[in-house]
Amino acid sequence: MQKKISTIWRFLLPVLVLLTVAPFVLTGQQASQQLGHIHAGATEQAHTLVRLLDVTEELVSEQATSAMRLLKQRSQQLGTVSVDGMVQLQAQSLPNLKMGETEITGHFSLVDGVSDLFGGTATIFVRSGDSFVRIATNVKHDNGTRAVGTLLNPKGKVIRALLAGKEYSGVVDILGQPYITRYDPLIDANGQVIGAYYIGYKVDIKVLRDTVQNMRQLTTGFAVILDETNNIRFLSSHVTAAKVMNLLQNTPDNWEFVTERVPTWGFNVIVAYPLSEARAVSLANAWFVVFAGVLLGTLLIVIILWQLRRLILNPIGGDPALAIDVVKRIAAGDLAQDGLNAKPDTLMASVLEMRQKLRESIDTLRQNAERMRLSASVFDHAHDGIFITDAHANIVEVNYAFTQITGYSRDDALGRVPQDLGFVTYDDSMLDMLWLQAESNSEWRGETWSRRKDGDVYAAWLDIFCVRDEANQIRNFVGLFSDITQAKEQQQNLERMAYHDPLTQLPNRALLSDRLQQALARAERSGELLAVCCLDLDGFKPVNDTLGHEAGDYLLVQLAVRMSACLRDSDTVARLGGDEFAVLLCGLQNVDECVQTLERLLSVIKTPYSIGDKSVTVSSSIGYTIFPDDGCEPDTLLRHADHAMYQAKLNGGSRVQQFDSHHDRQFRGLRQDRERVEAALPNQEFLLYYQPKVDLRQGKVVGMEALIRWDHPELGMRSPATFLPLVEDTDFSIPLGEWVIREALGQIRVWQAAGLDFQVSVNISAKHIVQSNFTERLVLLLSEFPEIAPHKIELEITETAAIEDVSGVANTINSCKQLGISFALDDFGVGYSSLTYLRRLPVETIKIDQSFVRDMLQDVDDLAVVAGVISLSRDFKRKVVAEGVENSEQGLWLLRMGCSVVQGYGVARPMRADEVQQWVESYKQAPDWTQGLV
Repeated sequence: MQKKISTIWRFLLPVLVLLTVAPFVLTGQQASQQLGHIHAGATEQAHTLVRLLDVTEELVSEQATSAMRLLKQRSQQLGTVSVDGMVQLQAQSLPNLKMGETEITGHFSLVDGVSDLFGGTATIFVRSGDSFVRIATNVKHDNGTRAVGTLLNPKGKVIRALLAGKEYSGVVDILGQPYITRYDPLIDANGQVIGAYYIGYKVDIKVLRDTVQNMRQLTTGFAVILDETNNIRFLSSHVTAAKVMNLLQNTPDNWEFVTERVPTWGFNVIVAYPLSEARAVSLANAWFVVFAGVLLGTLLIVIILWQLRRLILNPIGGDPALAIDVVKRIAAGDLAQDGLNAKPDTLMASVLEMRQKLRESIDTLRQNAERMRLSASVFDHAHDGIFITDAHANIVEVNYAFTQITGYSRDDALGRVPQDLGFVTYDDSMLDMLWLQAESNSEWRGETWSRRKDGDVYAAWLDIFCVRDEANQIRNFVGLFSDITQAKEQQQNLERMAYHDPLTQLPNRALLSDRLQQALARAERSGELLAVCCLDLDGFKPVNDTLGHEAGDYLLVQLAVRMSACLRDSDTVARLGGDEFAVLLCGLQNVDECVQTLERLLSVIKTPYSIGDKSVTVSSSIGYTIFPDDGCEPDTLLRHADHAMYQAKLNGGSRVQQFDSHHDRQFRGLRQDRERVEAALPNQEFLLYYQPKVDLRQGKVVGMEALIRWDHPELGMRSPATFLPLVEDTDFSIPLGEWVIREALGQIRVWQAAGLDFQVSVNISAKHIVQSNFTERLVLLLSEFPEIAPHKIELEITETAAIEDVSGVANTINSCKQLGISFALDDFGVGYSSLTYLRRLPVETIKIDQSFVRDMLQDVDDLAVVAGVISLSRDFKRKVVAEGVENSEQGLWLLRMGCSVVQGYGVARPMRADEVQQWVESYKQAPDWTQGLV
């Protein structure tokens, strides 16, 4: 009994000591937490007041910003701001602030209009020395009069910001009232601050005042808001201002002050409370927690005593009730682990050991059953077919996928060998070999061809392995297989797609490269010749443009069939892309055989093609090189054939051209020159010169023609004849033409601002004008210069450019004319001109080529041509311009024949844009031309 008591006290004494000390610890802890909560509450009250001020300032500031934007816009509409002399205002002599021609002093409609829309007050200040004086305002005195003539606070932070040319936003006292304001400096054309704009809203802070007055921290604590001069703005109603000021000045240690700064207002928010009162409240709240702790400790002692008594008084190694519960759960089949332990050699320990062994046995059985169910589920639901045979290869089990793939039911398969079910159908002995290999290596896998029950043959991936017993004897064979027929077909399709053109089904560049390597190796072994050819269709683009891309694709398919039929099986024809093809002619005995084959191929290509109800004819330019005469690498051979093809095109197309190394050097030089011209555009080396056009009858300048020049960094200024022919038929002519149009529009804007009013002509290349999106691109260029009327620009197209595609160019001209753009037909008479083209092209102006005008007084034929063109222009109601006028006598003859608008060296040479205005202002017409009008 003595031992029992000692055991109880051994547990009880520490608990009693804990219960004695715990109330004091809990009291201090709870008091500290309560003080923290009180301080957090005071801080939250201060934050609430700050948020009220910030929300008020943010809402009003957004409205002030909008009002300031409107005030500036209306000021800018009046005109440029400036100071013009002095003006008298209430006995003050102030700078006379003007916006355009409007004097702002006393001009109240500007500020009143803004206040009518946005509310608040608005003011315009004028700077007088370092002061700012209100000259137009709707800020009013208490007596209702406008506060004009009053000064901005000379010592405030606003005036310092304005003198530094900076904006100011914030709360400002105006005439003793708080305003949320925005001040912006008013700057003249010289960058000097000559005044200021002001927008302000008188703050209605009744909500804030009521909040502060009703705010109380504990019993005697208070809230106060001080302005930037530390004067009390708002104060809790239960405390006097004198007491608050005394506390704020002395800040006694027994008071806690929570201060938050409001930068936008310049205010300080303070919440204060006495620490003695806070401690009293904290202790009062802590006693409840202490009492609850003591009560819980007492309850804990009772529970511990009860548990110790049961444990000590039970010699069976555990609680009898717990032991009985464990036995009942075992009898009911509940063997779950519950963490119970017992002393060894006790009844409770034996019961727990028996339960552990039972649980382990049942877990083992459950795991085995789960594995069996999982294996059966995998077997039944596997997508791969599975069959199991005995040691003699007789099938004993199959899964559902087996029946779906082979077409044989389970009953059909059981007891039969896989050979009877079509496995490895092309070699009866192969499956026996597979059994032997699986037996020796325990596994075999690979691709096989098998036959379904309906006779269809399918590709299968087959995996066979054996299952052995404890004696390492084979008990079963297991076969897994899947139908890979579709994958094989996809693989073949992918291989064909990778090496063949999807449209024409001809070999593509990758397959061509492989066959070229093989052909070169064969030619080296046999000593025969190999021709590497490149061909490109002539006249294919008009088919796409007129009949559509589907028609073009259909033509390419027909072309592929023709070329394949024209060549031998040992030859290769491949499509490189677009309308470009490559041909390999193998086993040639001499070059003549190659030429004959290519001439025959060219003839086949020229044969008309039927596309719908239309017959289309195209031709081809073919270039070729001969191996081993040209013993270069494969890629170089193709490049040489391509160079020869390009030369065939330059020679007029529709022909066969062999690669020539000397011409190749010339071609590379031409390409380098072209690349240098193309690099001049991003390097900003191009510029425009302008040649005047004058009306001899009116005696004035009526237009300018923009002429491109290249300011070469090494060769100096170059005329267009030295570089335009290199690029006029290339894609580069399109961005170059757009650059010329953009530069001309920009120069028109400059001249228009200077008072010059005439049209500027711009030359457009053939490749540029036939682009399908020409009109859309022109609209985008015009949109960059909205102040320029479209009729100020004239586009000149050469007669040969128009003949390339008459209907397409006519449609483009008509769509541009709807925008206001005018067109001129340049170099008229030097191309294949005819009345048909003159009638179908809706141009407003015909320009007589300078080659006729220059010699018309010496060559009667040229004179007749000029007279005829002038007569044609009159009959077709077109304007006419003569180019190349070099002397007054030519101008006089043209004037008498009815052509009054001329240009040429006799009028003026092309000049830089900055020289045009002076030339126009000093222009005087030749006396002979003036006399010719009499």
